[in-house]
Amino acid sequence: MKTLLLSATVAATALTASAAFAGQAWVGQNHLNYRSGPGQNYPVVGTFTPCTALDTYDQQYGWVQILYQGQYYWVHGDYILDYACTYTPPKNTYTPPKNTYTPPKKNGYSGGYSGGGSNY
Repeated sequence: MKTLLLSATVAATALTASAAFAGQAWVGQNHLNYRSGPGQNYPVVGTFTPCTALDTYDQQYGWVQILYQGQYYWVHGDYILDYACTYTPPKNTYTPPKNTYTPPKKNGYSGGYSGGGSNY
């Protein structure tokens, strides 16, 4: 009976600790990679756009576990905010290059055969 009670207490404590961290965060003003685990050695699964709302669940070594489309992923805590933000993508500022072609000047060659030697 003591083992069952102890197991229930440990489980409740773990659930409370995890639930205490659960909350909402937002991606900062830059795109943010999300990974399959808490570290740079885990593969990048995708990228969030700035100001995306995230549901957070756990934290390890500066990495924050998030739930996205029914799956758990990890983002680095330095790049998320604890407040909502707005993001306006930059406008396309592409300007096509100006025509810089200058045709060659005529050198007086009339196009006829002058009778001299040949370079062919």
